[in-house]
Amino acid sequence: MSLLPLLLVVAASVASSGFDLFRKVLVRHLAPVPMVFLLATASVPLFGAAVLFGEPAPVQTAYWLPALGSVALNVVANLTFLEAVRISPLSVTVPLLSLTPVFTALLGFALLGERPAPLDLVGILLVVVGAFWLNVEPQSSARAFVSQPGAWLMAGTALLLSLTIPLDKLAVGRASPPFHGLVLTAGIALGALAVLTVQKRWGELAGLRRGWLPFVLALASSTLALGFQLVALKVVLVSLIETLKRGIGNLLAVILGRAVFGETVTPGKLAAALLMAAGVALILL
Repeated sequence: MSLLPLLLVVAASVASSGFDLFRKVLVRHLAPVPMVFLLATASVPLFGAAVLFGEPAPVQTAYWLPALGSVALNVVANLTFLEAVRISPLSVTVPLLSLTPVFTALLGFALLGERPAPLDLVGILLVVVGAFWLNVEPQSSARAFVSQPGAWLMAGTALLLSLTIPLDKLAVGRASPPFHGLVLTAGIALGALAVLTVQKRWGELAGLRRGWLPFVLALASSTLALGFQLVALKVVLVSLIETLKRGIGNLLAVILGRAVFGETVTPGKLAAALLMAAGVALILL
């Protein structure tokens, strides 16, 4: 991987980690669905400005099918994620998101014909195993994963998220990255708006007044993460983007969790982090 694409992927990964950090702080003030709605809505004018002042680029007719497919899948994935963590323990559900790079590699080959190199495949495997090891609780068992309805729902969420990335790559090949970012954020905002309306949860938006600072930081990091990722999709394999983002993100999660929240770094977490670091290194070779 040459320097510029590498920098784009690293920038997207670091910004995504910042988004996770600030979202973890913001959830003290905003419930997940109002948070999704407010962040997506606030991102719309930022991408709109990028479209308005950026270099004009034609939008092909073939753009709309993958773009709207990605919007729909992102909305459903957000809802299935929230439902999975509501009905089942975090220790059973969250680790299954580590399957996303595997699904992305398979879908990238099926939809785009992208074939990772052998070392890349080994790196993907190490990152997935390390991420799963990092997130799973020691007391969890295989039976717990199979028996929990939220586990199956989260596995479906990982599949949905992995499918959005090849669709995004198809979309940015037929329109500019800022335009696709505008369509994505507007679509996710409309989906969250529909949920808020059906559930009549407008009062929960008031939490923004108490959490405005982490909201601004989460907005900035999420917009940068999406923007860098959409640009990187033009030049980097989808499987490598997703794997590097998850590997770098989980490594930073260990560091930030210790530095910001005082979380304990156990030998198991350290071993998982080293395994992911080895996987990331293999991909970058």
